[in-house]
Amino acid sequence: MHYWQLLRPQQWIKNAFVWAGFLFARAWQDAALAQQVALAFIAFCLLASAVYIGNDWIDRDADRAHPTKRLRPLAGGQIGGGAAGSLAIVLALAALALGAWVGAGLFAVLVAYLVLNAAYSLRLKRIVIVDVFALSLGFLLRILAGTVGVGIAPSPWLLMCGLMLTLLLGFGKRRAESATVGASGG
Repeated sequence: MHYWQLLRPQQWIKNAFVWAGFLFARAWQDAALAQQVALAFIAFCLLASAVYIGNDWIDRDADRAHPTKRLRPLAGGQIGGGAAGSLAIVLALAALALGAWVGAGLFAVLVAYLVLNAAYSLRLKRIVIVDVFALSLGFLLRILAGTVGVGIAPSPWLLMCGLMLTLLLGFGKRRAESATVGASGG
């Protein structure tokens, strides 16, 4: 159960952005393309879980002092750092192998997502405004995984609308967090 929590499967819904290009390309009848997009979605789920584990490992000490994050398996001590690190590596390698099997485009997008999230976990999340742009770029990479990654030409409108939507959601979330912290006197 703790390992399942560590993977954060509830966050995999974000990877539905991988399907956007397929849906807007109206390629529903192309079973082979649908299979490639499904594999891209699975690869993103594996890689996202690896990234969450890495971020939890980096933040484990700070998370122990947080009212809800302290319940996460790494912060709570239910899973050790070595086991979590090994799982993250296996997940990342599986995602990259799956991406390479689908094609070089998907592999490149997955590597870009991994690099972006490493930078986010280590530094970017501490820089106001840049953190939201980094998160939005992660969603844009999901869209690219389901377009460029599988051979669909991405629509500039899809990319811009995806980016603007995720920026709106990201800044809205930050504003709500700011209001909550302000209301609690934090």
